[in-house]
Amino acid sequence: MKSIALLVPLLLLPLASGCDSQGGTPGAPLPPPEWTCDAVRFNGSDGCDCGCGAPDPDCDGAGSAEPGAGVDNPACDACVDVDGEAQSCISVTAALEAAGFIVSPAGTSDDGAELYDLTLLQLNDHQDAESGTHEQYLTLIHRGFDLPMNLISTGYSNFLGFDEDELTTLLEGNQLVLDKRFHNGNGDDFSHFTRKQVADDAHDVVVRLHDLYTSAWLGSGFSNGGVDMVSFRQHYPDDVDATVAFGAPFLVPEDARFLAFFDTVDAACQERLEAIQRAALGAQRSAVEPAVLASAADELGDTFARVESARAFEAAALSYPWLFWQYFGTPDDCAGLPDPATATAEELTSAFFSVTSIFGNYPMSDAYLSFFGAYFYEVQQSSGWPALPRAELVAEGLIPADLIDMERGLVPEGVTAPEFDAAENSALEEFARLGEGVAFVYSDQDPWAVGAVTPSAMSGNVRFDVTSGNHLATFSSLSEADQAELSAFLETNLGIEIP
Repeated sequence: MKSIALLVPLLLLPLASGCDSQGGTPGAPLPPPEWTCDAVRFNGSDGCDCGCGAPDPDCDGAGSAEPGAGVDNPACDACVDVDGEAQSCISVTAALEAAGFIVSPAGTSDDGAELYDLTLLQLNDHQDAESGTHEQYLTLIHRGFDLPMNLISTGYSNFLGFDEDELTTLLEGNQLVLDKRFHNGNGDDFSHFTRKQVADDAHDVVVRLHDLYTSAWLGSGFSNGGVDMVSFRQHYPDDVDATVAFGAPFLVPEDARFLAFFDTVDAACQERLEAIQRAALGAQRSAVEPAVLASAADELGDTFARVESARAFEAAALSYPWLFWQYFGTPDDCAGLPDPATATAEELTSAFFSVTSIFGNYPMSDAYLSFFGAYFYEVQQSSGWPALPRAELVAEGLIPADLIDMERGLVPEGVTAPEFDAAENSALEEFARLGEGVAFVYSDQDPWAVGAVTPSAMSGNVRFDVTSGNHLATFSSLSEADQAELSAFLETNLGIEIP
Protein backbone atom coordinates (compact mmCIF):
# COMPACT_ATOMS: atom_id res chain seq x y z
CA MET A 1 0.00 0.00 0.00
CA LYS A 2 1.19 3.53 -0.71
CA SER A 3 2.55 5.47 2.24
CA ILE A 4 0.29 8.09 3.72
CA ALA A 5 2.88 10.79 3.06
CA LEU A 6 2.88 10.07 -0.66
CA LEU A 7 -0.88 10.27 -0.84
CA VAL A 8 -1.27 13.64 0.83
CA PRO A 9 -0.49 15.81 -2.24
CA LEU A 10 -2.97 13.80 -4.31
CA LEU A 11 -5.66 14.10 -1.71
CA LEU A 12 -5.42 17.86 -1.94
CA LEU A 13 -6.32 17.90 -5.63
CA PRO A 14 -9.82 19.16 -6.54
CA LEU A 15 -12.48 16.47 -6.48
CA ALA A 16 -15.67 18.51 -6.65
CA SER A 17 -18.63 16.79 -8.26
CA GLY A 18 -19.93 17.84 -11.66
CA CYS A 19 -18.50 17.39 -15.14
CA ASP A 20 -16.91 19.84 -17.58
CA SER A 21 -17.21 19.48 -21.35
CA GLN A 22 -13.59 18.45 -21.82
CA GLY A 23 -11.51 15.61 -20.42
CA GLY A 24 -8.18 16.10 -18.77
CA THR A 25 -5.99 15.45 -21.84
CA PRO A 26 -6.54 17.15 -25.25
CA GLY A 27 -8.03 14.67 -27.68
CA ALA A 28 -8.79 12.19 -24.90
CA PRO A 29 -12.24 10.61 -24.65
CA LEU A 30 -14.85 12.66 -22.84
CA PRO A 31 -15.84 11.33 -19.42
CA PRO A 32 -18.98 9.19 -19.53
CA PRO A 33 -22.24 10.61 -18.17
CA GLU A 34 -21.89 8.63 -14.92
CA TRP A 35 -18.58 10.35 -14.12
CA THR A 36 -19.25 12.52 -11.05
CA CYS A 37 -15.84 14.11 -10.41
CA ASP A 38 -14.30 17.06 -12.23
CA ALA A 39 -13.93 16.25 -15.91
CA VAL A 40 -10.27 17.31 -15.84
CA ARG A 41 -9.63 14.37 -13.52
CA PHE A 42 -10.80 11.82 -16.10
CA ASN A 43 -7.80 10.33 -17.92
CA GLY A 44 -5.82 13.33 -16.73
CA SER A 45 -2.53 11.49 -16.17
CA ASP A 46 -2.79 12.72 -12.61
CA GLY A 47 -3.22 9.47 -10.71
CA CYS A 48 -5.97 6.92 -10.27
CA ASP A 49 -9.24 8.56 -9.20
CA CYS A 50 -11.60 6.26 -7.33
CA GLY A 51 -15.25 6.61 -6.40
CA CYS A 52 -16.14 8.83 -9.36
CA GLY A 53 -18.97 6.68 -10.70
CA ALA A 54 -17.00 5.39 -13.71
CA PRO A 55 -13.53 3.85 -14.16
CA ASP A 56 -10.68 6.35 -14.57
CA PRO A 57 -8.41 5.28 -17.46
CA ASP A 58 -5.49 6.39 -15.26
CA CYS A 59 -6.24 3.32 -13.12
CA ASP A 60 -5.25 0.91 -15.93
CA GLY A 61 -8.26 -1.27 -15.22
CA ALA A 62 -7.75 -1.29 -11.47
CA GLY A 63 -9.12 1.18 -8.93
CA SER A 64 -12.77 1.45 -8.00
CA ALA A 65 -15.58 3.36 -9.72
CA GLU A 66 -18.19 2.95 -6.98
CA PRO A 67 -18.37 6.06 -4.73
CA GLY A 68 -16.90 5.38 -1.30
CA ALA A 69 -15.32 2.07 -2.37
CA GLY A 70 -11.76 3.16 -3.01
CA VAL A 71 -10.55 3.12 0.58
CA ASP A 72 -7.60 0.78 1.10
CA ASN A 73 -7.46 -0.09 -2.61
CA PRO A 74 -3.73 0.08 -3.39
CA ALA A 75 -4.42 1.32 -6.94
CA CYS A 76 -6.27 4.44 -5.80
CA ASP A 77 -4.45 7.74 -5.51
CA ALA A 78 -7.44 10.03 -4.84
CA CYS A 79 -10.86 9.00 -3.54
CA VAL A 80 -14.33 10.40 -3.01
CA ASP A 81 -17.03 9.17 -0.63
CA VAL A 82 -20.68 8.42 -1.32
CA ASP A 83 -21.49 12.13 -0.93
CA GLY A 84 -18.96 13.11 -3.58
CA GLU A 85 -16.58 14.60 -1.01
CA ALA A 86 -12.83 14.00 -1.02
CA GLN A 87 -11.65 11.36 1.45
CA SER A 88 -8.43 9.60 2.26
CA CYS A 89 -7.72 6.48 0.24
CA ILE A 90 -6.43 4.87 3.40
CA SER A 91 -8.91 3.90 6.10
CA VAL A 92 -8.54 5.14 9.64
CA THR A 93 -7.84 1.58 10.75
CA ALA A 94 -5.07 1.11 8.20
CA ALA A 95 -3.53 4.49 9.01
CA LEU A 96 -3.48 3.74 12.74
CA GLU A 97 -2.06 0.27 12.16
CA ALA A 98 0.65 1.79 9.97
CA ALA A 99 1.48 4.04 12.92
CA GLY A 100 2.08 0.98 15.11
CA PHE A 101 -1.20 0.62 17.00
CA ILE A 102 -3.26 -2.52 17.47
CA VAL A 103 -6.68 -1.33 16.34
CA SER A 104 -10.17 -2.53 17.24
CA PRO A 105 -13.03 -0.54 15.66
CA ALA A 106 -15.71 0.10 18.29
CA GLY A 107 -18.57 1.51 16.24
CA THR A 108 -19.69 5.10 15.89
CA SER A 109 -20.92 7.82 18.22
CA ASP A 110 -24.39 9.32 18.05
CA ASP A 111 -23.11 12.04 15.72
CA GLY A 112 -21.29 9.63 13.42
CA ALA A 113 -17.75 9.93 14.78
CA GLU A 114 -15.73 6.73 14.43
CA LEU A 115 -14.66 5.00 17.66
CA TYR A 116 -11.51 2.91 18.08
CA ASP A 117 -9.89 0.95 20.88
CA LEU A 118 -6.12 1.16 20.52
CA THR A 119 -3.27 -0.71 22.15
CA LEU A 120 0.37 0.32 21.94
CA LEU A 121 3.41 -1.51 23.27
CA GLN A 122 5.50 1.01 25.18
CA LEU A 123 9.07 0.58 26.40
CA ASN A 124 9.43 0.43 30.18
CA ASP A 125 12.50 2.65 29.78
CA HIS A 126 12.49 4.78 26.66
CA GLN A 127 16.25 5.13 26.89
CA ASP A 128 16.78 1.35 26.86
CA ALA A 129 15.34 -0.74 24.03
CA GLU A 130 16.05 -3.89 26.05
CA SER A 131 14.04 -2.79 29.10
CA GLY A 132 10.90 -4.72 28.20
CA THR A 133 7.46 -3.38 27.34
CA HIS A 134 4.03 -2.75 28.78
CA GLU A 135 0.70 -2.24 27.06
CA GLN A 136 -0.87 1.19 26.82
CA TYR A 137 -4.61 1.26 26.23
CA LEU A 138 -6.10 4.25 24.37
CA THR A 139 -9.51 5.20 23.04
CA LEU A 140 -9.98 7.38 19.97
CA ILE A 141 -12.96 9.42 18.81
CA HIS A 142 -12.16 10.18 15.16
CA ARG A 143 -13.91 12.89 13.18
CA GLY A 144 -11.26 13.82 10.66
CA PHE A 145 -7.51 13.87 10.16
CA ASP A 146 -7.70 17.60 9.44
CA LEU A 147 -9.55 18.48 12.67
CA PRO A 148 -8.06 19.41 16.08
CA MET A 149 -7.04 16.68 18.50
CA ASN A 150 -7.75 16.74 22.24
CA LEU A 151 -5.15 14.47 23.87
CA ILE A 152 -6.35 13.54 27.37
CA SER A 153 -4.53 11.98 30.29
CA THR A 154 -6.81 10.48 32.92
CA GLY A 155 -3.90 10.20 35.36
CA TYR A 156 -4.92 6.61 36.01
CA SER A 157 -6.23 3.75 33.86
CA ASN A 158 -8.41 4.71 30.91
CA PHE A 159 -11.74 5.02 32.71
CA LEU A 160 -12.97 7.76 30.36
CA GLY A 161 -13.27 5.55 27.28
CA PHE A 162 -15.51 7.13 24.65
CA ASP A 163 -17.14 9.70 26.92
CA GLU A 164 -16.60 12.98 25.13
CA ASP A 165 -14.88 15.77 27.01
CA GLU A 166 -16.32 19.29 26.87
CA LEU A 167 -13.16 20.63 25.25
CA THR A 168 -13.45 18.05 22.47
CA THR A 169 -17.01 19.23 21.86
CA LEU A 170 -15.86 22.86 21.97
CA LEU A 171 -13.22 22.19 19.30
CA GLU A 172 -15.53 19.97 17.25
CA GLY A 173 -12.57 17.68 16.83
CA ASN A 174 -11.00 14.36 17.67
CA GLN A 175 -10.28 12.92 21.11
CA LEU A 176 -7.55 10.51 22.17
CA VAL A 177 -7.52 9.27 25.78
CA LEU A 178 -4.32 7.88 27.28
CA ASP A 179 -4.11 5.49 30.15
CA LYS A 180 -1.08 5.60 32.43
CA ARG A 181 1.63 3.01 32.71
CA PHE A 182 0.99 0.25 35.25
CA HIS A 183 -2.43 1.65 36.19
CA ASN A 184 -4.09 -0.78 33.80
CA GLY A 185 -2.53 -3.83 35.47
CA ASN A 186 -0.16 -4.42 32.54
CA GLY A 187 3.48 -4.06 33.46
CA ASP A 188 5.10 -3.97 36.86
CA ASP A 189 8.63 -2.59 36.40
CA PHE A 190 8.23 0.25 38.88
CA SER A 191 11.96 0.99 38.78
CA HIS A 192 11.18 2.96 35.60
CA PHE A 193 7.98 4.61 36.82
CA THR A 194 8.80 8.33 36.76
CA ARG A 195 7.02 11.38 35.43
CA LYS A 196 9.62 11.60 32.67
CA GLN A 197 8.87 8.05 31.50
CA VAL A 198 5.13 8.79 31.60
CA ALA A 199 5.81 11.86 29.45
CA ASP A 200 7.91 9.65 27.14
CA ASP A 201 4.89 7.37 26.69
CA ALA A 202 2.73 10.32 25.63
CA HIS A 203 5.49 11.64 23.38
CA ASP A 204 5.71 8.31 21.59
CA VAL A 205 1.97 8.46 20.88
CA VAL A 206 2.17 12.01 19.52
CA VAL A 207 5.18 11.27 17.31
CA ARG A 208 3.30 8.38 15.72
CA LEU A 209 0.20 10.45 15.00
CA HIS A 210 1.31 14.04 14.55
CA ASP A 211 1.76 13.81 10.77
CA LEU A 212 -1.57 12.01 10.47
CA TYR A 213 -3.64 14.46 12.52
CA THR A 214 -2.46 17.67 10.95
CA SER A 215 -4.51 20.32 12.77
CA ALA A 216 -3.86 21.77 16.23
CA TRP A 217 -3.18 19.53 19.25
CA LEU A 218 -4.54 20.24 22.73
CA GLY A 219 -3.35 18.40 25.84
CA SER A 220 -5.80 18.24 28.74
CA GLY A 221 -6.47 16.37 31.94
CA PHE A 222 -8.32 16.41 35.24
CA SER A 223 -6.68 16.15 38.67
CA ASN A 224 -3.66 13.85 38.44
CA GLY A 225 -4.19 13.73 34.69
CA GLY A 226 -3.84 17.50 34.61
CA VAL A 227 -0.54 17.25 36.47
CA ASP A 228 0.56 14.63 33.93
CA MET A 229 -0.20 16.97 31.05
CA VAL A 230 1.75 19.80 32.67
CA SER A 231 4.68 17.41 33.13
CA PHE A 232 4.31 16.31 29.51
CA ARG A 233 4.53 19.93 28.38
CA GLN A 234 7.53 20.49 30.65
CA HIS A 235 9.44 17.66 28.97
CA TYR A 236 8.05 18.05 25.43
CA PRO A 237 6.96 21.68 24.98
CA ASP A 238 6.37 21.34 21.22
CA ASP A 239 4.22 18.19 21.19
CA VAL A 240 0.91 19.98 21.81
CA ASP A 241 0.00 23.58 21.08
CA ALA A 242 -1.81 24.29 24.36
CA THR A 243 -2.58 22.54 27.65
CA VAL A 244 -5.57 22.78 29.99
CA ALA A 245 -5.25 21.30 33.49
CA PHE A 246 -8.37 21.01 35.66
CA GLY A 247 -7.94 20.72 39.43
CA ALA A 248 -4.25 19.84 39.14
CA PRO A 249 -2.56 19.93 42.59
CA PHE A 250 1.14 20.50 43.21
CA LEU A 251 2.14 19.41 46.70
CA VAL A 252 4.81 17.83 48.89
CA PRO A 253 4.72 14.82 51.24
CA GLU A 254 2.29 15.25 54.14
CA ASP A 255 1.56 18.74 52.86
CA ALA A 256 0.43 20.70 55.94
CA ARG A 257 -1.10 23.52 53.87
CA PHE A 258 -4.18 21.36 53.45
CA LEU A 259 -5.02 21.41 57.16
CA ALA A 260 -6.22 25.01 56.88
CA PHE A 261 -8.65 24.21 54.05
CA PHE A 262 -11.39 23.16 56.46
CA ASP A 263 -11.37 26.64 58.00
CA THR A 264 -12.36 28.15 54.63
CA VAL A 265 -15.59 26.24 53.97
CA ASP A 266 -19.07 26.71 55.42
CA ALA A 267 -18.49 26.41 59.17
CA ALA A 268 -21.88 24.93 60.06
CA CYS A 269 -21.56 22.29 57.34
CA GLN A 270 -18.03 21.40 58.39
CA GLU A 271 -19.16 21.14 62.03
CA ARG A 272 -21.88 18.68 61.01
CA LEU A 273 -19.36 16.63 58.99
CA GLU A 274 -17.03 16.41 61.96
CA ALA A 275 -19.94 15.40 64.21
CA ILE A 276 -20.82 12.55 61.83
CA GLN A 277 -17.16 11.58 61.67
CA ARG A 278 -16.89 11.38 65.47
CA ALA A 279 -20.19 9.52 65.81
CA ALA A 280 -19.09 6.95 63.24
CA LEU A 281 -15.76 6.46 65.02
CA GLY A 282 -17.18 6.71 68.53
CA ALA A 283 -20.66 6.43 70.00
CA GLN A 284 -22.31 4.83 66.97
CA ARG A 285 -19.35 2.83 65.65
CA SER A 286 -20.67 -0.52 66.86
CA ALA A 287 -23.71 -0.08 64.61
CA VAL A 288 -22.30 1.96 61.71
CA GLU A 289 -19.08 0.07 61.02
CA PRO A 290 -20.58 -3.40 60.42
CA ALA A 291 -23.38 -1.90 58.33
CA VAL A 292 -20.91 0.04 56.19
CA LEU A 293 -18.64 -2.96 55.70
CA ALA A 294 -21.62 -5.14 54.84
CA SER A 295 -22.64 -2.61 52.16
CA ALA A 296 -19.06 -2.56 50.85
CA ALA A 297 -19.16 -6.33 50.48
CA ASP A 298 -22.71 -6.64 49.14
CA GLU A 299 -22.89 -3.59 46.86
CA LEU A 300 -19.24 -3.19 45.82
CA GLY A 301 -17.92 -6.73 46.21
CA ASP A 302 -15.06 -5.49 48.38
CA THR A 303 -12.72 -7.63 50.46
CA PHE A 304 -10.13 -6.59 53.04
CA ALA A 305 -7.24 -9.06 52.93
CA ARG A 306 -4.40 -6.55 52.75
CA VAL A 307 -5.72 -3.97 55.20
CA GLU A 308 -7.84 -4.99 58.16
CA SER A 309 -11.43 -3.88 57.66
CA ALA A 310 -11.43 -1.88 60.92
CA ARG A 311 -8.41 0.14 59.72
CA ALA A 312 -10.11 0.68 56.36
CA PHE A 313 -13.22 1.98 58.11
CA GLU A 314 -11.07 4.38 60.16
CA ALA A 315 -9.25 5.60 57.05
CA ALA A 316 -12.58 6.30 55.36
CA ALA A 317 -13.79 8.16 58.45
CA LEU A 318 -10.60 10.24 58.55
CA SER A 319 -11.21 11.31 54.92
CA TYR A 320 -14.98 11.74 55.26
CA PRO A 321 -15.02 15.58 55.40
CA TRP A 322 -12.35 15.73 52.67
CA LEU A 323 -14.35 13.51 50.33
CA PHE A 324 -17.53 15.46 51.00
CA TRP A 325 -15.96 18.75 49.91
CA GLN A 326 -14.10 17.08 47.04
CA TYR A 327 -17.17 15.65 45.34
CA PHE A 328 -20.25 17.24 46.97
CA GLY A 329 -20.38 20.44 49.05
CA THR A 330 -23.42 22.25 47.68
CA PRO A 331 -25.86 23.94 50.10
CA ASP A 332 -28.34 21.15 49.35
CA ASP A 333 -25.69 18.54 50.19
CA CYS A 334 -25.01 20.28 53.47
CA ALA A 335 -28.71 20.58 54.29
CA GLY A 336 -29.11 16.84 53.73
CA LEU A 337 -26.56 15.85 56.38
CA PRO A 338 -28.18 14.17 59.41
CA ASP A 339 -27.67 15.43 62.95
CA PRO A 340 -25.88 12.66 64.87
CA ALA A 341 -27.62 13.77 68.07
CA THR A 342 -30.96 12.63 66.68
CA ALA A 343 -30.13 10.46 63.65
CA THR A 344 -30.63 6.72 63.66
CA ALA A 345 -27.75 4.37 62.95
CA GLU A 346 -29.29 3.68 59.55
CA GLU A 347 -29.33 7.39 58.69
CA LEU A 348 -25.72 7.82 59.77
CA THR A 349 -24.68 4.73 57.82
CA SER A 350 -26.36 6.05 54.67
CA ALA A 351 -24.78 9.50 54.98
CA PHE A 352 -21.36 7.98 55.68
CA PHE A 353 -21.41 5.25 53.03
CA SER A 354 -22.79 7.44 50.23
CA VAL A 355 -19.76 9.74 50.50
CA THR A 356 -16.97 7.27 51.30
CA SER A 357 -17.97 4.83 48.54
CA ILE A 358 -17.61 7.48 45.82
CA PHE A 359 -14.84 5.58 43.99
CA GLY A 360 -16.92 2.46 43.45
CA ASN A 361 -14.63 0.50 45.77
CA TYR A 362 -14.32 1.10 49.47
CA PRO A 363 -11.25 3.03 50.71
CA MET A 364 -8.30 0.76 51.46
CA SER A 365 -10.15 -2.34 50.24
CA ASP A 366 -8.22 -4.81 48.12
CA ALA A 367 -9.82 -3.50 44.91
CA TYR A 368 -9.18 0.12 45.91
CA LEU A 369 -5.50 -0.56 46.58
CA SER A 370 -5.21 -2.48 43.33
CA PHE A 371 -6.71 0.35 41.27
CA PHE A 372 -4.75 3.13 42.97
CA GLY A 373 -1.54 1.21 43.75
CA ALA A 374 0.47 2.77 40.90
CA TYR A 375 -0.86 6.20 41.91
CA PHE A 376 0.27 5.68 45.49
CA TYR A 377 3.72 4.75 44.19
CA GLU A 378 3.79 8.01 42.26
CA VAL A 379 2.52 9.94 45.28
CA GLN A 380 5.42 8.67 47.35
CA GLN A 381 7.91 8.96 44.49
CA SER A 382 7.35 12.52 43.27
CA SER A 383 3.84 13.95 43.75
CA GLY A 384 3.38 14.27 47.48
CA TRP A 385 0.11 13.96 49.37
CA PRO A 386 -2.05 16.13 51.64
CA ALA A 387 -2.02 16.07 55.43
CA LEU A 388 -5.46 15.32 56.88
CA PRO A 389 -6.74 16.61 60.24
CA ARG A 390 -6.03 13.68 62.53
CA ALA A 391 -4.36 15.00 65.70
CA GLU A 392 -7.60 15.50 67.65
CA LEU A 393 -9.00 12.15 66.54
CA VAL A 394 -5.82 10.43 67.70
CA ALA A 395 -5.88 12.32 71.01
CA GLU A 396 -9.49 11.25 71.58
CA GLY A 397 -8.57 7.62 70.92
CA LEU A 398 -10.80 7.40 67.84
CA ILE A 399 -8.06 6.35 65.39
CA PRO A 400 -4.55 4.94 65.90
CA ALA A 401 -1.62 7.32 65.49
CA ASP A 402 -0.04 5.16 62.79
CA LEU A 403 -3.19 4.86 60.66
CA ILE A 404 -2.31 4.83 56.94
CA ASP A 405 -4.72 7.22 55.27
CA MET A 406 -6.30 6.81 51.86
CA GLU A 407 -4.44 9.75 50.31
CA ARG A 408 -0.92 8.42 50.97
CA GLY A 409 -2.08 4.83 50.53
CA LEU A 410 0.08 1.78 49.96
CA VAL A 411 2.28 0.90 47.00
CA PRO A 412 1.46 -2.38 45.21
CA GLU A 413 2.26 -5.59 47.04
CA GLY A 414 5.80 -6.77 46.40
CA VAL A 415 6.94 -3.30 45.27
CA THR A 416 9.48 -1.39 47.34
CA ALA A 417 8.26 2.04 48.37
CA PRO A 418 10.34 4.68 46.55
CA GLU A 419 12.39 7.53 47.93
CA PHE A 420 10.78 10.90 47.32
CA ASP A 421 12.36 12.83 44.43
CA ALA A 422 12.26 16.38 45.73
CA ALA A 423 14.14 17.74 42.72
CA GLU A 424 11.60 16.39 40.22
CA ASN A 425 8.75 17.64 42.38
CA SER A 426 10.22 21.13 42.64
CA ALA A 427 11.07 21.38 38.93
CA LEU A 428 7.51 20.55 37.91
CA GLU A 429 5.98 23.11 40.27
CA GLU A 430 8.40 25.74 38.98
CA PHE A 431 7.43 24.99 35.37
CA ALA A 432 3.77 25.28 36.30
CA ARG A 433 4.42 28.79 37.63
CA LEU A 434 6.86 30.00 35.01
CA GLY A 435 6.09 28.06 31.83
CA GLU A 436 3.82 28.96 28.95
CA GLY A 437 0.81 27.64 27.11
CA VAL A 438 -0.97 26.13 30.13
CA ALA A 439 -4.39 27.15 31.43
CA PHE A 440 -5.17 26.00 34.99
CA VAL A 441 -8.75 25.68 36.27
CA TYR A 442 -9.41 25.35 40.01
CA SER A 443 -12.49 25.38 42.25
CA ASP A 444 -12.78 27.21 45.54
CA GLN A 445 -14.47 24.37 47.44
CA ASP A 446 -12.19 21.63 46.13
CA PRO A 447 -9.69 20.67 48.87
CA TRP A 448 -7.10 19.84 46.20
CA ALA A 449 -7.09 23.52 45.21
CA VAL A 450 -4.89 24.16 48.25
CA GLY A 451 -2.19 22.79 45.95
CA ALA A 452 -3.17 25.13 43.13
CA VAL A 453 -0.46 26.92 41.21
CA THR A 454 -0.62 30.66 40.59
CA PRO A 455 1.28 31.38 37.37
CA SER A 456 3.77 34.19 37.43
CA ALA A 457 2.64 37.37 35.73
CA MET A 458 5.71 37.04 33.50
CA SER A 459 4.81 33.52 32.38
CA GLY A 460 2.62 32.42 29.50
CA ASN A 461 0.38 30.37 31.79
CA VAL A 462 -3.03 31.50 33.05
CA ARG A 463 -5.40 30.50 35.84
CA PHE A 464 -9.19 30.46 36.13
CA ASP A 465 -11.23 29.84 39.27
CA VAL A 466 -14.70 28.30 39.59
CA THR A 467 -16.92 29.76 42.29
CA SER A 468 -18.72 27.23 44.53
CA GLY A 469 -17.27 24.36 42.53
CA ASN A 470 -15.70 21.07 43.57
CA HIS A 471 -13.15 18.65 42.09
CA LEU A 472 -15.51 17.77 39.24
CA ALA A 473 -15.57 21.27 37.74
CA THR A 474 -15.28 21.44 33.96
CA PHE A 475 -15.16 24.11 31.25
CA SER A 476 -18.89 24.76 31.61
CA SER A 477 -18.44 25.36 35.36
CA LEU A 478 -16.63 28.61 34.58
CA SER A 479 -18.45 31.91 34.35
CA GLU A 480 -19.39 33.01 30.84
CA ALA A 481 -16.65 35.64 30.92
CA ASP A 482 -14.02 33.06 31.90
CA GLN A 483 -15.29 30.63 29.29
CA ALA A 484 -14.81 33.33 26.67
CA GLU A 485 -11.33 34.15 28.01
CA LEU A 486 -10.27 30.50 28.06
CA SER A 487 -11.62 30.06 24.53
CA ALA A 488 -9.58 33.07 23.41
CA PHE A 489 -6.50 31.58 25.11
CA LEU A 490 -7.05 28.35 23.18
CA GLU A 491 -7.61 30.12 19.87
CA THR A 492 -4.37 32.05 20.31
CA ASN A 493 -2.25 29.06 21.32
CA LEU A 494 -3.84 26.51 19.00
CA GLY A 495 -3.82 28.89 16.07
CA ILE A 496 -7.39 28.02 15.09
CA GLU A 497 -10.81 29.61 15.30
CA ILE A 498 -13.07 27.81 17.73
CA PRO A 499 -16.47 27.19 16.09
